[in-house]
Amino acid sequence: MKRKGRKHLPKVGTRQANEYQLEDRRERALHPFTEDPWRRGMSTHWIIAIVVALVVAIGIIALIVAT
Repeated sequence: MKRKGRKHLPKVGTRQANEYQLEDRRERALHPFTEDPWRRGMSTHWIIAIVVALVVAIGIIALIVAT
């Protein structure tokens, strides 16, 4: 019995398989939370930098208030 939503996958190493893999990689790269190394997203670096800056600022303020 055929199920809806399934599609045939081509044999590995053929031109069709390479095109399918490239299209799949492009779709994953456009996702905002991608883990694809081919896409260079600096958003995680900015988030980490902001969090570190906030922790340092809170630490300095806490030191000033405590003394």
